[in-house]
Amino acid sequence: MTLLLITDPVLEKIQKHFESLGLKSSIVDEKLDFEIDYKDVHFMDGKNGIGTAGSLKLENSPIDYLHIIKKQEYAKCDFAVGGHVGMGVHIHSWYKMRFFLSFPESIKLGPFDMGTLTTIKKGLLHSEVESFVWNGYQKLTTLPPGLVRDNVADALYSDKKLKKLMMKCLLKERTITVSRYSPMIHVEVTAKPTSSKIKIESTWKLQKDMFINKDTLDMYEILAGIVKSTINTLKYHLK
Repeated sequence: MTLLLITDPVLEKIQKHFESLGLKSSIVDEKLDFEIDYKDVHFMDGKNGIGTAGSLKLENSPIDYLHIIKKQEYAKCDFAVGGHVGMGVHIHSWYKMRFFLSFPESIKLGPFDMGTLTTIKKGLLHSEVESFVWNGYQKLTTLPPGLVRDNVADALYSDKKLKKLMMKCLLKERTITVSRYSPMIHVEVTAKPTSSKIKIESTWKLQKDMFINKDTLDMYEILAGIVKSTINTLKYHLK
């Protein structure tokens, strides 16, 4: 069965915003393999859940695809003087960006899965990131430590520009996860294969917070570039 592709209006807004930051992209008009991880957002009417809002194919970027997912929850609200919503049932929604990196089919990754732990120093007028660490399984293989340079966190720590950007951008991004990815298999659904093997995710955000600034976009692209370069360097050990 082939699914009719319907995207959320936020996707086109994100595309135009990225273009204003110097990153061109195209809206994908086919159902991609990672999009079937979730049902289409238009099938969620009246229900709580998470759905796919559409994808962009990025140009001249180490990131191959951007996938946006939407989470919605219906809640019964009471009237409150000075409140922003009145009495009744209201829908609350959040969005998340998923960046995908594609590799040849021959590449086989280990249980790679890590994320940032961020310490934030709060001040009277503003807060700042005090420190961050990468936590989790940071190796691309299951080989004993030291045999090959397969620790992605080490490569990320060593990039001074990336570290500087993360110290600035993690205040809003909070948590970034980088992990191995393989799409779900649905025999009843036809989807275009992307050979996506790495997924980089941000946290859930309100729609207005999805329009990241240039520093944050640069941070994700540098991060993706280092991950992609590390994997390509180890390609003979990852088969």
